Amino acid sequence: MARSRSEANRALYRARILLEAWNYMRGEGAHSDAALIDGFLPAVRGHLIKAYGWFLLSLTGVEEPVTAVCPRSTQELPAPEAGKALGPEIAEFAQLENSGWLAQMLSDDDDQNHAHDAKDMSPKPAQGLLVSDREPPGFPVALAWADALTAIMTRMDDSLSEC
Repeated sequence: MARSRSEANRALYRARILLEAWNYMRGEGAHSDAALIDGFLPAVRGHLIKAYGWFLLSLTGVEEPVTAVCPRSTQELPAPEAGKALGPEIAEFAQLENSGWLAQMLSDDDDQNHAHDAKDMSPKPAQGLLVSDREPPGFPVALAWADALTAIMTRMDDSLSEC
């Protein structure tokens, strides 16, 4: 297996471990949902974003990134070689980055939505599609991101292996 795809799998695996721990702690009831969101959401999101970036690199055939930074979006991908176009998978991801679950996962705004302003102690409204307007992304949303990313990576792998 190519290094970039292997790194994508590793990051996704790490996110799943954190999700299992988060779910376990939710069941224990020793901490508030807000505390668990603060503790787990940034780390889970970080691993999922890293998995996504490595997967993007694998789709473009990049095994060893030129820079030390993994891309966060299709806009950060290296330009294709002269005469080559980016594949339809990249176009699909570019569209998902603008709306839907992937846009929400990549958005920095959601991390700020559960932060409280000193003057206004009510949560900021979330802009994502997977949560209500009153609650920040929590465990169910993070799990949905991981499931959606896993499903699309599997589908694209299957599609590419048929070529």
